[in-house]
Amino acid sequence: MINPYIWELYKNAEGKKVIDIFRECLYSKISDEYIDTISNLREYYCANSSAVEVAKADLSRLKQNIRYDSSVEKTNEDVDLYIAGEDIDECFTDFYNQIFEKDEKDTFLYFINTIEYETTRLAIMWPGLFVPYYFLFNYNVLTKIAETFDITLPEIPLKTDIKGRMWHYVELCKSLNNFRKENNLSVYELCAFIYDFAPKYIGGQKSYIIDDLPEPRGAYFIGGDGNNQDSVAEEDENNVIRWQCSPDTRAGDMIVMYLRTPISAISSIWRARSVGFIDPFFWYYRCTYIGNPVKVKRIPIDKIKKDKVLKELPIVKKNMQGINGVEIKPSDYNYIVEKTKANVPKLESVFEVSTSEYASEKAVEDALIKPIIKMLGYDENEYRQQIYIEIGNHNYALIPDFVLAPSVSKGHYSGYVIIEAKRSITTEKQLEEAKTQARSYAKIMGAKYSSIASQEGIWVTSSKDDYSKNIFSASWDELKNEDKFHVLQQLLGNM
Repeated sequence: MINPYIWELYKNAEGKKVIDIFRECLYSKISDEYIDTISNLREYYCANSSAVEVAKADLSRLKQNIRYDSSVEKTNEDVDLYIAGEDIDECFTDFYNQIFEKDEKDTFLYFINTIEYETTRLAIMWPGLFVPYYFLFNYNVLTKIAETFDITLPEIPLKTDIKGRMWHYVELCKSLNNFRKENNLSVYELCAFIYDFAPKYIGGQKSYIIDDLPEPRGAYFIGGDGNNQDSVAEEDENNVIRWQCSPDTRAGDMIVMYLRTPISAISSIWRARSVGFIDPFFWYYRCTYIGNPVKVKRIPIDKIKKDKVLKELPIVKKNMQGINGVEIKPSDYNYIVEKTKANVPKLESVFEVSTSEYASEKAVEDALIKPIIKMLGYDENEYRQQIYIEIGNHNYALIPDFVLAPSVSKGHYSGYVIIEAKRSITTEKQLEEAKTQARSYAKIMGAKYSSIASQEGIWVTSSKDDYSKNIFSASWDELKNEDKFHVLQQLLGNM
């Protein structure tokens, strides 16, 4: 919900002009001031400068083409009266039939390539039903706004559901208009809220573009076109651009650029500047912002296919097809760094432990479990030891030994991972008994993963099969191997 006091301050100060500009666009005309205002607002929260320029060109074209309905009263505050009897699904169906190309794919491509133009046109034609959409390549910003202000967004369709992804815009409009009515906003106040007030409230680009990058936890391939600006992009070390990559990408991860024909070579190494996310209006669906490009000594495809290590990569055997977002094993990524002589971080496990005997569970906790929790990316305030949980009528139990990413409130307890500590586990019977104990804790906490840790090693089970089968196990010595540790990090690491 919107804080009424802060919203009133905004409306009576800097927000007044923005609200008036949206009012003029929806009811009177698209002005150059409106186009410049949208560009300025987008520059604050959109790190993709080319998207801002495309939107500006689209709105300039719409300014020349749009014809306003003179029957709409320019001073009409109650837009719902104007649209009484109109149905958003029927209106969008009419619109869809007007722009229908050869098939759903072509129609969707047209829509997302002109989304600023067409959604603004729809909002002018049917104010109060449709909302102009200015979040292309920034569905992550919309998601953050929704989380902050309790806006219920519709479920994102699957990538293969092309028509559903187009109709997702209609469902978004419904959600935003429900929010508008709940907060007594006019149509143009809603626009000012989602494109000015809310992005500034959450911090704009700073809400997702990370400057002080953490240590990388993974590495991914991406592919660029050797014929266009993709090869130019790596020339600017300050460049930050959006790219198709894995939604599992985390800020700081390493991104290896392979430029296709005519270059056909590994050409640069970048850093992920945001976490990966899904954008239903981005054709490739999976989006990440990358930056800090470092040009490297190129490895052309003919040498890649002959190299003793690189030729074994599954993506190489697929002739680099479907490369965007393909994860690279730490050892293979480190090999690429060494071969290209690139001045970039490697993926290394710095987990070092003594293999000596430990006298107690506490010694195991202090010498083994706490260091591994830190290596998995959790600060001290992001895990709890021995949460005191109320069970039933004022009965309490001290469980479990460690909870990662806990959430505790009266009558409700949850966590991402539970870890049960044991001094030593040397038999299968001991392991099964420990797993049974940990399973009961994990169920109470609704944990995704349950783990046992002793001086011999660590075992991980999942809620998918009621914490039955080990989905990961390793000795502490084995975790010194970067590939082995990476698997554990992918499972239990702090997202």
